[in-house]
Amino acid sequence: MADTKKGGPQSLQATITAGLGAAATATCIQWIDPKYAQYWAGLASLIVPVIGYFAARLVASMDEPEELTRYKARLNRDLKHQKKILKDKNVPAEIKEGIKVKYGQTMLKLATANQDYNGQGLVIEEQ
Repeated sequence: MADTKKGGPQSLQATITAGLGAAATATCIQWIDPKYAQYWAGLASLIVPVIGYFAARLVASMDEPEELTRYKARLNRDLKHQKKILKDKNVPAEIKEGIKVKYGQTMLKLATANQDYNGQGLVIEEQ
């Protein structure tokens, strides 16, 4: 059975570096004067891996597991609805007090969502 494991940041960095390297080489051939192209290519071979590293780090930092993203979106929707209830003047005070408690719990869950997630899924401890 084939291994369908996603590539890590190193494979992403290699892909970005290869793409940037190809673009830099094409730039050398296309737009740089031939007598300076050699220097540009040498400089690009030093700079492109560094740019690739930082680009891969940026993309990897934005990559969030889908389950965690959905969990955070549900918590944000809960907060929005809880805020509406707290602003509603027709809701009794005792219900608002309960919603305030739930609002605080939801905020705490949202603040610690990244900690509650491990590689296999969400690990939520009930208190």
